[in-house]
Amino acid sequence: MKNRIVRSAGTACFLFCMLAGFASAQTARQSSVINRSDAVLFQQAQKALKQSNYAEAQSLLDTLINAYPDSDYVPRAKLSIADSWYSQRAFKQAKLEYQDFVTFFPNRPEVAEAQRRIDSIQKDTE
Repeated sequence: MKNRIVRSAGTACFLFCMLAGFASAQTARQSSVINRSDAVLFQQAQKALKQSNYAEAQSLLDTLINAYPDSDYVPRAKLSIADSWYSQRAFKQAKLEYQDFVTFFPNRPEVAEAQRRIDSIQKDTE
């Protein structure tokens, strides 16, 4: 009976240490992404877009928007997400992103182009 308790305690300790190590690794990975500056995240996302790596670009742009909500890059990041969907011909998602851009950043000079894209998507999907 005593051996069984000792083994159970040892197994529990081992599992706890494994879980703690996994959680620490996950936190370190997330911190390394968030610790990048908004400018670096935006530049990396633009590079990924140029290479047609849309998933990576969208992930970097989402991180920028969430980690730096007051950044001057947020409007451009939001527009870049819309453009990435448009480039992938995922017009439904692109339209939603362009509409968000127009709603949240109505005074930006890019609104006219975003509205043209919305109009174009609506014409093409009718």
